[in-house]
Amino acid sequence: MSCLRQYIYYILPFQKIPPNKPYRIHFTYFWQKLSTDTIMEEKTYSLPVLLYHRVVNKDSVTGNHKIYVWEKDMEKQLAYLKSEGFEAITFVDLKNNPGMDLKKKVIITFDDGYEDNYTLLFPMLKKYGFKAVIYLVTQADHNAWGVREGEPRINMMTDRQKQEMSNYGIEMGGHTQSHVDLSKCSEKEMIREIAGCKADVERLTNKKAISFAYPFGGLNADVKRITEEAGYLYAVSTNTGPKQFGEDRMQIRRIEVTPRTSLRSFKNKVSGYYFYPTFLKSFFTGKQTK
Repeated sequence: MSCLRQYIYYILPFQKIPPNKPYRIHFTYFWQKLSTDTIMEEKTYSLPVLLYHRVVNKDSVTGNHKIYVWEKDMEKQLAYLKSEGFEAITFVDLKNNPGMDLKKKVIITFDDGYEDNYTLLFPMLKKYGFKAVIYLVTQADHNAWGVREGEPRINMMTDRQKQEMSNYGIEMGGHTQSHVDLSKCSEKEMIREIAGCKADVERLTNKKAISFAYPFGGLNADVKRITEEAGYLYAVSTNTGPKQFGEDRMQIRRIEVTPRTSLRSFKNKVSGYYFYPTFLKSFFTGKQTK
């Protein structure tokens, strides 16, 4: 019992009861914390906004940055969402119906606008009746920023491909004109990259561009202000921002899906409780589950 008492004491960083007190006191305190802190947190649902970049089906185009999912895994993920009755919505849907019930909803986002979004992803979206949001780098025909870091050159979609997807119901959003880290730009550069991208998207699709994704997740107060002033109603980050969807519409936290994401992990990521992990996950790791 002494060893167990010491173990409980050291794995409870929040408790102040000295180890010479009876074990039952430790357990009572332990259970109170579990009941009030963790279980109450788990009742908080947050709309899952998924972050993808690319879909691949051959090793030669994968690269080292791991910003892709395999075609077979993407198929399994979409099949799971369909079988469980999920609806894939867009930010346009939220704008048009702000009071919608967000349970069993998911927003699927893809950054950059790679050609495989059309050749591999689009057929699967149509197969399962899903929509998505694709954030376009509007003045790039390939991933020059990735090539500079040793990644394989990957072409972007053509304008015709983007227009076809837009006509189907895929939302096209902004992702700057040249994929720059906006937090390192001057205000003049920010305005050109953010507002110029919005104009490019709207010219291409003949629709309002209402959402934006910060390249590299690079943002600060000025970047957020200029993005909102440009006319975007929503903006998504990578892994920063409030855990609760809707608390900050100009810094919406996303959940990344990578080649390491198993189907079991994917189910957790779309559960709506991913940012409020179960007691043992948070207790022993203090981290989100990958």
